[in-house]
Amino acid sequence: MTKRAPPSVEHPDPTEVHLCYRCLVRLPVEAGGADLPRRVREALKTHGLANRTQLIPASCLGHCPTGLVTTLVVPDATAKGTHAKLIDPVADGEDLAQHLKQVLAKAGRP
Repeated sequence: MTKRAPPSVEHPDPTEVHLCYRCLVRLPVEAGGADLPRRVREALKTHGLANRTQLIPASCLGHCPTGLVTTLVVPDATAKGTHAKLIDPVADGEDLAQHLKQVLAKAGRP
């Protein structure tokens, strides 16, 4: 298990992204569900979001879309603005990274 870096002083409240494990195991094999967390982390890193985002595995989040993965986005420690976001495993986390950039911009966080 890898250690998570502590949040930076500039951004004390990292955005939490809870990734539904049950959605991952229900995906077709060719969608690469077991490898999706790694691909999402790489997309977050590419977009400069890795230090401000914690990807957390979660059990069932209660919404089981066919061919998609449910994530729960918790923007900060107040949990204000928490919402679900469906991501496409084929997009390798790019759709989630773009969504998080919009969420952070709306919250006024660089």
